[in-house]
Amino acid sequence: MSASVGKLALRTIAWSQWDPLGLNGSDGGWRFSDAANEYDRYMLRVLEGLQSGEPEASMVDYLVGIELHHMGLSLTPDTRERVGATVTAIRERLRRK
Repeated sequence: MSASVGKLALRTIAWSQWDPLGLNGSDGGWRFSDAANEYDRYMLRVLEGLQSGEPEASMVDYLVGIELHHMGLSLTPDTRERVGATVTAIRERLRRK
C-alpha cells in the first residue's frame, strides 16, 4: 500500500463505501472476515491512479468495470454514485496527508 494512505484506511473506505459484493454485513463484518483483503488491489489501483493525476471519472470507470466485467455484477441505479463516493473518499484521504 502507498505510504501516503495506509492499508487500513483504504480497506475502511472499500468496505464502508464500495463493497459491491455486500460482504461487509456477513460474519461480523469485514474486520473479522477471511475476505478482509478482498478489495485491496482495486483500492490500490485507484489510489495510484489519483496520485499520478488520473481523473476521478477514470477511476470511477475502472471500479464500475471491475464490478461488471470481473465480478459479473449488473449495473444498478446507484452503482456510479456509490463508486463515485468511494473514489471521492480516497481523494479526500489523499488531501489530508
